[in-house]
Amino acid sequence: MGMKIRLRYLVFILILLSIISLVLTMAVVFRPVEIFSPNGFTRNVASTNQDASTQTRVSYSMEDVFRPTRFIISHENKGKMTSDSTIIASVNEGLVGKFKDISKKEILSQEVYEQLVLRDSFGQLLFDAPVTFGVMTRYFNDVPEEYKQETFSRILYRHDDSKNVYFINDYTKQVFQAKTDQDIQSELSNYYDDTKFHLVESYILKNKQIFIEVNDLALEKQTYLMEQIPMSFYITQLFANPSELRNRSDGQSIIYNDNLSQLKMDRSTNVISYYQNRVDDEQLTTTVHLQQSFAQMKKLGGWKLGMSFSDFDSERKIVEYMRYVGTYPILSNAKEGLSQFIITATGIEKMRVSSLIAETPIPSKNESIDLMSGKELMDQILGKGIALDTLEDIRLGYAWQLSRESNQVVEFVPNWFIKIDHKWKTLEEISLPTLDQGGDSDGF
Repeated sequence: MGMKIRLRYLVFILILLSIISLVLTMAVVFRPVEIFSPNGFTRNVASTNQDASTQTRVSYSMEDVFRPTRFIISHENKGKMTSDSTIIASVNEGLVGKFKDISKKEILSQEVYEQLVLRDSFGQLLFDAPVTFGVMTRYFNDVPEEYKQETFSRILYRHDDSKNVYFINDYTKQVFQAKTDQDIQSELSNYYDDTKFHLVESYILKNKQIFIEVNDLALEKQTYLMEQIPMSFYITQLFANPSELRNRSDGQSIIYNDNLSQLKMDRSTNVISYYQNRVDDEQLTTTVHLQQSFAQMKKLGGWKLGMSFSDFDSERKIVEYMRYVGTYPILSNAKEGLSQFIITATGIEKMRVSSLIAETPIPSKNESIDLMSGKELMDQILGKGIALDTLEDIRLGYAWQLSRESNQVVEFVPNWFIKIDHKWKTLEEISLPTLDQGGDSDGF
């Protein structure tokens, strides 16, 4: 009798252990949230509550992502600039349907380009990267087919020409002109708010004229609860038959693949990379690259605090998008704010996105950060012997930084960032030896 009870007890224990093992296996496959941070400590990041959902996580429109990000206006004969997200959104919406009769003009000499941007302009709208007229058709009553692949990175309004608007590609110096029936100067002046526009000075860098806030600045450090999009979300979005996947995970990466594709998450960076072997010789236009990569970014990105198109490498066909936190982009050189896509006619060939997101603000942890003035920044850059014609851009942005109090909290810390050799760095980082930031292990 005692033997039978003991046997039943052992059978019960074995069944219980089997159930526990099955549950743990499922957790590893579908909720891999225990990861290793770069400092070597294990941490748990809160996982979002739509683990296996096939629905998109964001509701961006093309207008939200392909947009100007800075607005300069001449006020009392001084250049003033804002990046305020509310003002920029209003300006962006106000441009819909305002322009007509596009025509292609000359390629400007450097001297004429500087004259137009510095002295002749009443107002300017700056984009993070050149966009095609085919993507920005909403601004026009009609875009002829021959202009849809042409690009511009700056919209400029002249003091002495109220009926025409100029579209400039800062990298090629090609100019396009369109007509408007609006009173441009009055309309732009209505957006001016003295508390949100800052006095600026202009500098010529490697490819373009930029504007830098002159005076001392105090920007708020933003604090958010950090969450992680689980691997199961990417699996359901990217694989038609998840049951055919092979798990090849190790201590450095979580990896799933089938015969054609590989999905990987780097445990130290939380970066998701995806590759699918596609044989596709069809050449896509630049506009189609941007439109289709936008659709995939919207489907897979998951970032809700703001996003902007930031680059298209026409040789390697890489489209890049930059995460924003309201007014400013995330520019820290670990590339937490960067999303990259290579698109073919049949879908994604390569992708790199961060699985970490921030949605829940913690206002009680915010604090004001005093930054040096743009003038002092430029003095320090020149004092270090850095030639301005080697720099690609300079702007305010956020560094992604884990809170010292909790590794489930992320702080967006404002700072000046300088773009050199296609990488964003702080002034301090420029003086440091170049470090490898991932490369192929992170996607590209």
